[in-house]
Amino acid sequence: MTSTNTARDILWPADGSGILARVVFLYVGQGSSIIVLAANGDSYKTILADINLDEKTGGIDVPNLIKDMVGDDGLDVFVNTHPHDDHLRGIKELAQSVNVGAVWHSGHNPGKKGGDTYDDFKAVIEQVKENGGSEVTMKGSRDEQQIGDLHYYVLAPAEYVVDEIEGEDADARYARVHEQCAVLRLGIDPTWVMITGDADRDAFEKHIADYHKERLPAVVLDAPHHGSRSFFRYSDEDEPYTAALDAISPDYVIMSAPTSDKSPHGHPDKEAVDRYASSVGADSVLHTGEKKYSFICDIYSDGTFGGVDHDNGRLAESYPLGGDDDGDGGSEGATSSSLAAASSRPRSVIDRRGMGTR
Repeated sequence: MTSTNTARDILWPADGSGILARVVFLYVGQGSSIIVLAANGDSYKTILADINLDEKTGGIDVPNLIKDMVGDDGLDVFVNTHPHDDHLRGIKELAQSVNVGAVWHSGHNPGKKGGDTYDDFKAVIEQVKENGGSEVTMKGSRDEQQIGDLHYYVLAPAEYVVDEIEGEDADARYARVHEQCAVLRLGIDPTWVMITGDADRDAFEKHIADYHKERLPAVVLDAPHHGSRSFFRYSDEDEPYTAALDAISPDYVIMSAPTSDKSPHGHPDKEAVDRYASSVGADSVLHTGEKKYSFICDIYSDGTFGGVDHDNGRLAESYPLGGDDDGDGGSEGATSSSLAAASSRPRSVIDRRGMGTR
């Protein structure tokens, strides 16, 4: 059987491509996991924002995929937007598969409600530090920062939010975890992608939208909380909050969730989907769970946007949970001919316009 590194073939930018950042929204079922490849001279820094393993809905085996993609170089940074299971499940397996150079997190302490996955996360942080890596608690700031050649902002959580929530009891902290969620905006003028985790209406309305109003516009919005309506309102009695979406003014919204009938939380929510469609057009609301697609967004070094591709579901096919672990794409049930066919299929281009409008 011919070894096929599907992750590297699909995800790694070609030499001389001029890509500053490639942002990949993986299909991981009920959860979120986003790869960011940030140009760093002639190579790329590798970043994984959140992780989830969801075998029930056919999600991707993220640790195996990352192992194929980075090889012996290891993963430069693991980012956790907030310590909920569907953004952390698989962290122990990830650290067993590849060396993790740094961990960035929101600073949220769920206390006794954290569970086994949070305990795994704390253990991984200690392992990273013992191996000479670093731990960073992200705090919202107006300052533009860089990793490699890629520029980014940490929009949330604000330091005063972290301090306020930290002083509350475990139940109150747990209830406000989405208010303390990390939100990142990355790219280069005029093109930005916003990663939101499960940030809710309170996070945007109370702490982000006004303070960061000049840093909100983004071409691609990671739909907060898997397309939940909590970005807009909490109950039918609330007046919908749309100021943040209007200020972000995306061209694309990407929802990381299974189909709503398979989601234990009904994600994505129809009201939220309709609001996104009204903002960007139905064809530009992209849903990983609809066909188990992973979506790939490129930002070029001159600030132009390369559009959004999808992988035709090849990553979910090649890295099924429960597959093998021999570095050939994790496809225990796949024959060499099916893998070869998958590798030869081109990505389906959704949009290749030179956007550059943000």
